[in-house]
Amino acid sequence: MPKIIKDLEKNIKKSAMELFINYGYEQVDMKMISKKSGIAVGTLYNYYKSKKLLYMDILEESWQSTFLNLDEISSLTTIPSKEKIKKLITTLYEDTETRNGLGKYFLGNSPFELNEDENFNSLKNNLLTKVKNIISSVSKIETLSKCNNVDVMLTESLLLLILTTFQLHPENKNDNINFLVEFINLSIK
Repeated sequence: MPKIIKDLEKNIKKSAMELFINYGYEQVDMKMISKKSGIAVGTLYNYYKSKKLLYMDILEESWQSTFLNLDEISSLTTIPSKEKIKKLITTLYEDTETRNGLGKYFLGNSPFELNEDENFNSLKNNLLTKVKNIISSVSKIETLSKCNNVDVMLTESLLLLILTTFQLHPENKNDNINFLVEFINLSIK
């Protein structure tokens, strides 16, 4: 009689996500995922034809709530700029923490097969655009008005700083968030 695993797809995603977080995309293979999820490799391939498709499914699902939260922050037009920035940073930091850094390839060197993936690039561009739109909505200090692409540079810098502080000081969540808020506030009015 075949082994019945309740919520098999959920189990596959959970197992794969843990492996991707702990070992990185490149070090994980379908055999590892099948072993961790307690299913045969063939069964895993019935659900996901490749590691990349499984990774992308997990990545897309994990970023959906972040994108909704960023849209909500973007729609806040009557709050002070510094409060908006604090909401942005807190959301991004806490969501990075929840995912334990999953998605770091958006900001650094990503494996070739991800770099070439249309969905991966769409997710990455969606994140950059949503954050840049929020950054663009706040007034910058006068000296930054002379910089070309200041909103893009602040967006990229913020995302890298969030990932770096999370990775280097994971036990200091509140201090990290406060530091990031104060650091970005140096750039805005």
